[in-house]
Amino acid sequence: MDTKLRNETALAGDAALALPLGDASPAESALVARWRRAVEYGTADARNRRREHLFYAAVKQGGALAALVWIALRPTGMVEWSGFAVFYVLNILGMSLGYHRYFTHKAFETSLPMRYALGALAQFGTYGSLRRWCADHRRHHTFPDAPGDIHSPHVDNRGRPLSGAPGIKHAHLGWAYDDCTTNMALYGKGIVGDPVIEWAHRTRYVWFAVSVVVAPALWGWAFGGPRAILGTVMVAGFLRGALALHAIAAVNSFGHCFGYQNFAVGDTSRNNLLLGYLTLGEGWHNNHHAHSRAASNHVRWWEIDMTAWLIRALEAVGLVWNVQWGTQHRPFHRNRR
Repeated sequence: MDTKLRNETALAGDAALALPLGDASPAESALVARWRRAVEYGTADARNRRREHLFYAAVKQGGALAALVWIALRPTGMVEWSGFAVFYVLNILGMSLGYHRYFTHKAFETSLPMRYALGALAQFGTYGSLRRWCADHRRHHTFPDAPGDIHSPHVDNRGRPLSGAPGIKHAHLGWAYDDCTTNMALYGKGIVGDPVIEWAHRTRYVWFAVSVVVAPALWGWAFGGPRAILGTVMVAGFLRGALALHAIAAVNSFGHCFGYQNFAVGDTSRNNLLLGYLTLGEGWHNNHHAHSRAASNHVRWWEIDMTAWLIRALEAVGLVWNVQWGTQHRPFHRNRR
């Protein structure tokens, strides 16, 4: 969405707070009606999403606090922290490779067994329902930083302008706890009813348990014996899950406030050095908004995209094909920001 349309949509959002739709101008009415159709308010699905994310928060954030106490009181070593590193990478890949580049943007094609593997990896990342996330992200790209965007630091789900700390809070994780949800009839086409996505949705709590408890416990037992199990669950399970969540959430919040732009895309998406590395390439967010279907977010030499490296490796051995490498490496418009 270009800057002019984004500004007009924001004004329409403000008007919608005070005017019935019929009292707005034709242009405002069209813009408001568009994002009103995209967002549903006070539905059972919104309540279910809030309960789901409250559960995740209680387990991951509460568990992370317990892990910090554990680390302060008990020695930890290579077993716990090697598990942290391995499962952090898998956690981020669940988002970058699974939820994002494959299931939402179809950056490549693959076989049915690989689709199930990617669905399991996505839910191992524990960012909520794969089915709901794909639809939410489609809406984000339809209304970037304008009324209708699910997690912008500049506007909330009711079209009201945001800024500063309240905006960052909303974009970071606050959106997951409001009473607004994506209209699945509009944004769930090709998602709802997909057997792999529906399977991942149904089994997401199983993969959540595997991610934060079962896999770390097995790692601790295998490399440190029974006495290392609890500490590995604390460090490589709860603490890792919380930090990986905040790394990805920061792309939505800080990634629309701090950084630089390679492309003039009409929104506030930014490339952020720290987030780019912490999220294995997802933090090159402006590059992604400019080429949303591309399998790689790399443009400048320092914009390392490790998720794209994995996609190239999978392509080389024939596990994925028809990879959308995009046109990012051609000359591009550089903003002086």
